[in-house]
Amino acid sequence: MKMISFCKFLILLTLFLANAGFAQSNKILIVNSDNAVYRYEKIASEFKKVLQQNGYQWAEFNLDTHADAEAELKQLIQQENPVLIYCIGTKAYSLARNYAPNKKLVFSAAINWRRLNISEKTYGVANELSSAQEISLLRYFFPAVKTIGLFYSDKFSREYIEAIKKDALALGINIINRPINDAQEINDALNELLPKIDMFWIIPDPVVLSSKEAVQQIFQSAKQQKKPVYAYSDVFIEQGAVLAISADIATLGRQSANLALMMDKDKVSAGTVQSPAGSTVTLNKCAIDALQLNFNQDALDSVNKIVGCDKHD
Repeated sequence: MKMISFCKFLILLTLFLANAGFAQSNKILIVNSDNAVYRYEKIASEFKKVLQQNGYQWAEFNLDTHADAEAELKQLIQQENPVLIYCIGTKAYSLARNYAPNKKLVFSAAINWRRLNISEKTYGVANELSSAQEISLLRYFFPAVKTIGLFYSDKFSREYIEAIKKDALALGINIINRPINDAQEINDALNELLPKIDMFWIIPDPVVLSSKEAVQQIFQSAKQQKKPVYAYSDVFIEQGAVLAISADIATLGRQSANLALMMDKDKVSAGTVQSPAGSTVTLNKCAIDALQLNFNQDALDSVNKIVGCDKHD
């Protein structure tokens, strides 16, 4: 009888501790900056598939669907006590970092992660390919290109530019970079830069790409001076970019999930940020032909999509 009573006591104690919030959670909390964005929704979907396959539970919080998102997220973190938090997009990461500074955080789809407030408990998958990967691919596709120009803001992209210049130098490519503090500077900067370069590179900088007008200005000027444009995303192919190499969306979600599982099991070094494991290469044959631009025909085997002038090739 004493043993039965003791077992009952342990069961009741366990239930009490669980209800009091002392039980260890095995849930992963997914915080999405805007689930209405297809890219973010797809990443979340692939992330959840991997969790399900590995028997993990999760809670999900989409910032775009809550009127008082910050207060509700803070409450949810306290309520769920997740083992780690997965953040999709910069806004999601910033809020989670504020409200759960002692939690393990993993992020993806954050533009230029180097500017984030990170700690040893921050892990992630970069939104962009490494600069070494991009420059290597550019050289493979366009071996005649020796000088590449780009715009950047010191506030958002200084570290990324330093990495680009270092990696380009190692491959014998010269980078001419021009700092932009305001989109109104772009026109004069283009007139100065374009005559000096073989190709213009659009990087994901929020100051440079602050408006549709700024983007259009870059492509119009490049077209007038017959300079090809390379971009980090295939959304710029329609504008006239000759090549776009971007991280594969579905792979970002799966890679982030596998990183999260490794984090939960303490099988990854603190503060790890991985480069994207998969990429999507889009070649604009129409723009290349219009510019009479020479490119390596052998590189076509690396292309995922070729866009012709009818946009259906």
